[in-house]
Amino acid sequence: MKRQIIMTCALPYANGPTHLGHMLEHIEADIYSRFQKMQGHECIFICADDTHGTPIMIKAREQKITPEQLIEKSFKEHTQDFADFAIDFDHYGSTNSVENKKLCELFYERMKAKNHVHKKPVEQLYCDHDKMFLPDRFVKGICPKCSAKDQYGDSCDVCGATYSPQDLKEPGCSLCGTKPIKKTSDHVFFRLNNFKTYLQEWLPKHSAPEVSKKMMEWFSEDLRDWDISRDEPYFGFSIPGEPGKYFYVWVDAPMGYVSALDQWAQKNNRKLDEFWSADS
Repeated sequence: MKRQIIMTCALPYANGPTHLGHMLEHIEADIYSRFQKMQGHECIFICADDTHGTPIMIKAREQKITPEQLIEKSFKEHTQDFADFAIDFDHYGSTNSVENKKLCELFYERMKAKNHVHKKPVEQLYCDHDKMFLPDRFVKGICPKCSAKDQYGDSCDVCGATYSPQDLKEPGCSLCGTKPIKKTSDHVFFRLNNFKTYLQEWLPKHSAPEVSKKMMEWFSEDLRDWDISRDEPYFGFSIPGEPGKYFYVWVDAPMGYVSALDQWAQKNNRKLDEFWSADS
């Protein structure tokens, strides 16, 4: 019986070059894809560069180029590396695409219509010099547990402690060193707990026993709302109806798998709904 298979790998981040970990995964996937095609199955091997987020914006600023120029450069380097290793994608795309933007907006509007999103104020560290809210990795200071110096705002490389940036002693912006201030901004949250029952049933059926057993530990309490927005300046897709707000990269990156398949379908006179719809 002829099977229809869609396969992919984790999307390489456009902030740097590919490494041996990428190549191990992609070579193994390429072998599997070739095997399935030799068996006569329709196996569509897709992937894409993961291109959004604060690290991309900061790296571009350091190199005195635009984020678009940075991700274009990374795309050329990544695809050349894959070609050098004879990895044969049916399509390799980018999360910074028209198709991906449309899908993010489509799913967001559906979530809004069913009351799965809401807004609430969030207090964050803000750099008055760089005029931006600082993600965890863009704050450095003294670890609140072991007093190690020059540690990031989410965890200590010396003692392994995890904490929030506000807990750091003598915090400073990792870009300019300025002491950040606390500032409040409204963020968009996804009501993950609305899907608690569904996920409790779905996860054990679609993951390895040891994986689902670990994930089930989260269900002993309510699932937390998930912050899906980031403030400007930010390199990503703007959120419809929310001026100055952008989709967090972990919204549009997973959607990139679907949009890469959409791009492949368009190139091959096929329809996305053949593969990605309620009954496909």
